[in-house]
Amino acid sequence: MTTTPTGGTPEYDPFNASAPLPSMPEAVPPTPFPKPAPLSVLAKASIVLGVVVALGLGSLVAWGISQSGKFATVEAGKCLYLTDEAGGNQSYTTASCSSARATFRIDEVRTGSSDCRDPDYIQFELYGSSSGRTAQKTLCLALNVETGDCLRDVVHETRIAKVRCTDISAEVRATVLRGSSAVCMSEDTELRYTGPPVRTVCLRPTGENI
Repeated sequence: MTTTPTGGTPEYDPFNASAPLPSMPEAVPPTPFPKPAPLSVLAKASIVLGVVVALGLGSLVAWGISQSGKFATVEAGKCLYLTDEAGGNQSYTTASCSSARATFRIDEVRTGSSDCRDPDYIQFELYGSSSGRTAQKTLCLALNVETGDCLRDVVHETRIAKVRCTDISAEVRATVLRGSSAVCMSEDTELRYTGPPVRTVCLRPTGENI
């Protein structure tokens, strides 16, 4: 840098001044990657449905446990629904078979702990008290459906419910065939009940349009 004869700083000369340094652009935060679009409700339902078909409704042959001493209303031909209770147990509530809440029908009541005649029944054991260790009765429960009924949560005994077939939560549509020789279509899940009456319930996955 040049100096004046007196050693001071020279006056600013605009003609000899060096070019100013270019200004730095302001820092801008990086643009985040766009989030993938959320799955539509219908797509989620399709995923759930795939799981249902893969499981083959296996939980419908699970064992239920109820600790209830009120057996007077429990007899073949009556209907009920199941609910979860504290401690991992389940309880039943009777309902009219024409009620939308009545998801199961009692086809047979057996003494003690006993296997039902068909593996597609839910074998629901009844105990006389909370401390009882020996089942007093076994209920053989079949799905309480008619042709055209639609269901959701078909792999959960306590959450299964009848819904409108136009409901997005509908997973399967039922067809009930009478007689022992009835056969479902290949794409259906088949549940056979010796009754009475003898019948086969065909559960067909619902599509976008029913």
